[in-house]
Amino acid sequence: MTVKPEKAPYREWLAYDFTDRKTDRATVALLWEELRVPFTITVPDPAALYIDNMRLELRNAPGFRWQSWQAAAQYCLQQNRNLPEALTWAETAIALPGIGQANFATLSTKAQILGKLSRTEEAASVMAAALESPTASVFEIHQYGRQLLAQGKPKEALAVFQKNAKRFGDTWPVHVGLARGYSAVGDYKSALTHAELALKQAPDEVNRKSLTDAVTRLKQGQDMNASR
Repeated sequence: MTVKPEKAPYREWLAYDFTDRKTDRATVALLWEELRVPFTITVPDPAALYIDNMRLELRNAPGFRWQSWQAAAQYCLQQNRNLPEALTWAETAIALPGIGQANFATLSTKAQILGKLSRTEEAASVMAAALESPTASVFEIHQYGRQLLAQGKPKEALAVFQKNAKRFGDTWPVHVGLARGYSAVGDYKSALTHAELALKQAPDEVNRKSLTDAVTRLKQGQDMNASR
């Protein structure tokens, strides 16, 4: 390894400093006396390494918790890697005897993996079960609607936000979701109504500011979801 030593503040004891840290690399600097010697460590495929590590972990104590199988399946989904095995992990999180739980998190993860695998009808059926699950919270349903918006599916997102309204009624995340959903399909009048209701219920200054901006944009006939 070829390195280029640098002048550094005096250090009596040998130390190592990790800088420029990214998912696949980091700079390591050896520090001693008035010398700093940096070098780079690189991992060619960190996702594959992490998936291999999860396989090992799931054979041990973490494999006795549905959360571990769910987390492993969700990681593969986010990375768009190892999806067939991720589907078996998602199914294990749901149905492993004595451990699995069919809740919103596990069902929605399975549905999204099925979607990635182009098993559209199965994905829709499992996602419908997730949305009807008694474990589904107002925030989980809202976040799923936001995901659909990000995927360019405004009509589907609005339907999810409307379902959230039927389940949880007059609450802040419900009105935020309906405002976003109606805005995404171009119904700015309905979006404005819900944005103003959400503004009155906003839990903190950050959300009040965001909703104030949304109300202004909707009054100007602009989509509140569009980035500036």
